Amino acid sequence: MIWGKMACSGTAFLTEVNGHLNGAGYINVLENSAVHSAHFLGFGDNFGIQDDGAPCHRSRLVAEWKAENN
Repeated sequence: MIWGKMACSGTAFLTEVNGHLNGAGYINVLENSAVHSAHFLGFGDNFGIQDDGAPCHRSRLVAEWKAENN
């Protein structure tokens, strides 16, 4: 599976995910793709991430990461 980031200003970094995505893997996607993509697309620190409720999105580890990283 390839995770991509898109916005009206363009597309940015992709992350390839092989196999099952757990909380730690999702944090890797957030840190190494989503945050960098938001900055690259000109959002700075003013952006949101929309999750779909998958188990890896709801893990305790991810909740802690989100709380620490706004």
